[in-house]
Order: sequence, then structure tokens, then C-alpha cells
Amino acid sequence: MASALQARSPLHVAFVRGNDYSAIIDFSIATTGYQFEAEIYSLTNGAILAEPAMTNFDAAAGKVSLVITAAVGNTLPIGTLGLRIRWIAPGVRDVLGGTCEVLR
Repeated sequence: MASALQARSPLHVAFVRGNDYSAIIDFSIATTGYQFEAEIYSLTNGAILAEPAMTNFDAAAGKVSLVITAAVGNTLPIGTLGLRIRWIAPGVRDVLGGTCEVLR
């Protein structure tokens, strides 16, 4: 039986500190029963700096929202941070990852 590594897809986010940010992520598969979580973390030491809100709002179509409120964004330092999104279905998998640019 053949096997293949399933790597996470890239996702890069940029927003001006103090502004709200939201995006719709379309997985193009049904995500019924899945839960999602997001983390913004330091690229220097790996410390988790924020956990943006994730909502599986149209599970039949695989549509999920990522929301970083101004209140959350204001706690983040200006610069480049890491971003990862996991889904929790029967198992846990990092599905998206990349950078989060916090701009002035």
C-alpha cells in the first residue's frame, strides 16, 4: 500500500495593528463535525501569543472563518509572527500554516 505525506498548506495573513481582520477559508470538503483552532506564535521562541476565533459556519461546504479582533491584534507585537490552524476531527492535524504580519 502506498502512503504519502500530507503537508499543511500555506496561509499568510497581514493586518494593521488596531484593525479587525477576518477571512473565510474554503476547504472544499465537508467539515461537518470538525472543530478548528488557530494560534499566532513567536517565531523566536514558539510562545503562543494569541488564539484567534475560528468558526465552522458552513460545514457542508467546508467554509470556516478566521477572526482576529482589534483587541486581540493590539496585544501582538509589530512584525512577523507564525500562524497555524488545526482541525480536530477524529484526529488532530495542522492543516494551514504560515506567517502573520502585524503592520503599523
